[in-house]
Amino acid sequence: MKIWQFERAGKSYTVSCDPQKTPPVVLVNDKPVALTPKLTQKGQAYNFMVNKHQATIQMIQTDAGIRVSLLIDGERVQSHSVSQADTPMPKLNPDYDGATTFKRKQIQDDHRQKRQKNAVRQIIPDWAWVSIIGILFIPAFSRLQMPSLILAGIGFLGVVAMANIPKMKEIHRFAFTIMWMCFCWAAFVILSSRGIIKVDNLPLF
Repeated sequence: MKIWQFERAGKSYTVSCDPQKTPPVVLVNDKPVALTPKLTQKGQAYNFMVNKHQATIQMIQTDAGIRVSLLIDGERVQSHSVSQADTPMPKLNPDYDGATTFKRKQIQDDHRQKRQKNAVRQIIPDWAWVSIIGILFIPAFSRLQMPSLILAGIGFLGVVAMANIPKMKEIHRFAFTIMWMCFCWAAFVILSSRGIIKVDNLPLF
């Protein structure tokens, strides 16, 4: 931040400029003013009005940093200038930059995990697990016999397909998945009665 104090026509003015921002922020008596940018031989400049006086902020890039000067009606303000040293080029704090990068990466990872969870929920809604768990009991009950595993796989795919039927209310899709689960269990009973799934040593048979 650079500050100038000067007088014109018996009035005191304070002009401050923050050259680190683009465009720079210029205050006249603590009030922001509109800037008109222009390019000069010395570099970038900004015009504005101080009461009825034409003011110019001249910014010159040097090896030491950005040198900022103020001109009022073409005259450089020097004698009544109260300013800080020329503003150096900003330097990154390695510790702060590393912490910021780590935090940004952590936020991105959290968003990625949330998107993955949302994607799974879009494919398999929470209420669809009622039918899926009911169908998975079929191979568990039959001690993982191959026909029961195939039946459970078909049942699982059917539940997922019915849970994603477009243009259908959620309650109707839920009802379809329950009916599909009952159909799978009916198929299990039929396969068991025909000996395709061995149930001789299973409970309830």
